[in-house]
Amino acid sequence: MFSLKPPKPTFRSYLLPPPQTDDKINSEPKIKKLEPVLLPGEIVVNEVNFVRKCIATDTSQYDLWGKLICSNFKISFITDDPMPLQKFHYRNLLLGEHDVPLTCIEQIVTVNDHKRKQKVLGPNQKLKFNPTELIIYCKDFRIVRFRFDESGPESAKKVCLAIAHYSQPTDLQLLFAFEYVGKKYHNSANKINGISIFSCRESVQTKHFRNTIKQIFKWGQNMVVY
Repeated sequence: MFSLKPPKPTFRSYLLPPPQTDDKINSEPKIKKLEPVLLPGEIVVNEVNFVRKCIATDTSQYDLWGKLICSNFKISFITDDPMPLQKFHYRNLLLGEHDVPLTCIEQIVTVNDHKRKQKVLGPNQKLKFNPTELIIYCKDFRIVRFRFDESGPESAKKVCLAIAHYSQPTDLQLLFAFEYVGKKYHNSANKINGISIFSCRESVQTKHFRNTIKQIFKWGQNMVVY
C-alpha cells in the first residue's frame, strides 16, 4: 500500500535574502527631540514629558501636547503643535511663545482631581499628593494651566516643586535674571540678543543719554508755540 503522507521537501536554497535598502530603513518616522532654547549660563532644573497645556477653558479641543521644563530662569513648554486661535505672532528676544519667566509668577496652585485636593505651593514646602493639574497665576494677569494626565506622577510632582522653589527664592539676588544681566554689565559693549546693555550711569550718559537729549532738542526746535 502506498503511504498517504506527503513527501518532505528536499530543495534547499543557498541564496541570501535581498539586503534592505536605506529607503526602507529610513521610511520609519523619526521622533523629533524637543529641546529648550537656553540663555548662556541657564540650566534645566527639572522636566516632565507628555504634558497637556490647556488653551481654552470650556473645551480641550485646542490643547497642546509637549514637554514642560523648569530652568533657573523660566518655565518653558516645548511643543511641535501650532498655536490655535492665534491671529498674530509676536517675537520676544529672550522668551519663547510658551515661556514664562520665574520673576513673572505670582502664585502656583497644584490640583489633584481624584482626591479633590488643591494646594497653593510655596518655597520649601512638601506636596503630599501627586498633582494632575498645575495652575500658574502670572503678574501680567495671565493664567497658565498644565495637565499631567499622561505624565509620570513623580515627575509631575518634582517639576511643580522645582517651579515653586526657583520662582520664590529667599533672596532676590539669587534669581538668574540678576546674575545673567550682572555678567553682561561688566562689559558695556556686550549685547543681549541685540539689546545694548550699559554697565553704569556714566556709560548711559556718554552714549544713549546724549543721543536722547539731541533728539529731544531737535524735536523742541520744530515745535510751534501759539
